[in-house]
Amino acid sequence: MSAPVIWIVIPLVTGMILWLLRRRQWLSGGIAVALSALLAVLAAAMPIGVNLRIGGLQIEVGESLFVLGRSFTLTNNERPFLVMIFTVCAVWFAGSIILRQHRLFTPFGLMVVSALIGALAVQPFLYAALLVQLAVLLSIPILVPPGEVAQSGVQRFLIFQTLGMPFILLAGWVFGSGDIAQIDPAILPRAAVLLGIGFALWLAVFPFYFWLPQLTDQTRPYSAGFVLSLLPVSILMLGLDFISQVGWLRSSSVMFLMIQLTGVLMIITAGVWAAFQDEISRLLGYAVIFESGYALLTIGLNSLPGYMIFAASLLPRLLGLFVLTSALAVLKNKAQPTDFDHLQGVFQRFPVAVIALILALFSISGVPLLAGFPVRLEALELFAAQRPLLIGWVLLGNLGFLIGVLRVLLHVIRLAEEPAQNLERWAERVVLFGGIIFLFLFGIMPGVFYQSVIFILRVAPALLTAR
Repeated sequence: MSAPVIWIVIPLVTGMILWLLRRRQWLSGGIAVALSALLAVLAAAMPIGVNLRIGGLQIEVGESLFVLGRSFTLTNNERPFLVMIFTVCAVWFAGSIILRQHRLFTPFGLMVVSALIGALAVQPFLYAALLVQLAVLLSIPILVPPGEVAQSGVQRFLIFQTLGMPFILLAGWVFGSGDIAQIDPAILPRAAVLLGIGFALWLAVFPFYFWLPQLTDQTRPYSAGFVLSLLPVSILMLGLDFISQVGWLRSSSVMFLMIQLTGVLMIITAGVWAAFQDEISRLLGYAVIFESGYALLTIGLNSLPGYMIFAASLLPRLLGLFVLTSALAVLKNKAQPTDFDHLQGVFQRFPVAVIALILALFSISGVPLLAGFPVRLEALELFAAQRPLLIGWVLLGNLGFLIGVLRVLLHVIRLAEEPAQNLERWAERVVLFGGIIFLFLFGIMPGVFYQSVIFILRVAPALLTAR
């Protein structure tokens, strides 16, 4: 038994089996939750590459699996990331049962996770581009429920993600073709540009992100939230892993400056657009852009504190998007429009969902006492020390996003002229209350949670030597 079989092959095969059971949603959803939780526990408790003796049974979990001459390798360095990703999946799959998502959500969700972990594990790197593309293709049935037509937002998502693949393939071919010292020095900067364009297309970096708010507006929020939570985070970890492997990239100050400035630009533009947004579903798209901007900003600092802040920010990012999309799913399930013109009385009909929605947006904004505040504060302090002339622009982006959230708040608290019936189910309230509690716990006691998640940086061990 090898680690790739446990954390890549088993989820993939299970997803295929659950597709056959897709008509029995409670059964398929329960199996997906149980498997994800089990894989998270195994990743936390079971060392890789060590002989384990359980009673009279001896088990060795190998690191590598060879398929068609290509190696899929998972080591102990990847275990913290596996714990996080499968824990997140268990939560999303459990929420999908309660929030009544369509029957293809859990089968294809497991297959998407399998493809993303495969992309992180495969060697050489250029094959990771093919597996990311596979994950993108598998996410389409999640975004487009059975019987519905793929609208322009989904089509543009597929187009931009697919356009990124050839750039990554070319860059991976150059950097993975042998010893960097033997490659023509004139080629390396060009390969780095190709690599940057590829990741920019994958991560919906400015100016390639205008499809993202359109996607969140035209698809079911919970499905969009799942895809836009796992895909960017996995791609960011893949990028860090690649930078860690290539010394020339690690030593390129120009590359990290460009990453940093790109993050600043994303924060500014997402904040400004959010301030003028009058549709909450589109605001979800700008929230994803805003979060990705902060991720790039902290990575661009190219310092150990910056990488630690990036790792610590993943939990509040994933939690905020989960609570936000869960609240939107409750509204959308009852055919409640989310544009500002139709929000009067929504608080009377969906009190818990509205509270969860506002708190999630405040957390993403970095409001004190909520999950996003500690990492936002640390990131701003570190960035101000390194780039004091640019910190004002970042604060402008923060202010713009906060204005957008305050506009949402002013519209959702408008009461209807006549008493309205509460339309929330008790199970939906349990999910939302759980999310609200963790938003406050992460904000009040950040050290308890963040100290564990920063170990995901072991995926890119060379970066841990940064100053």
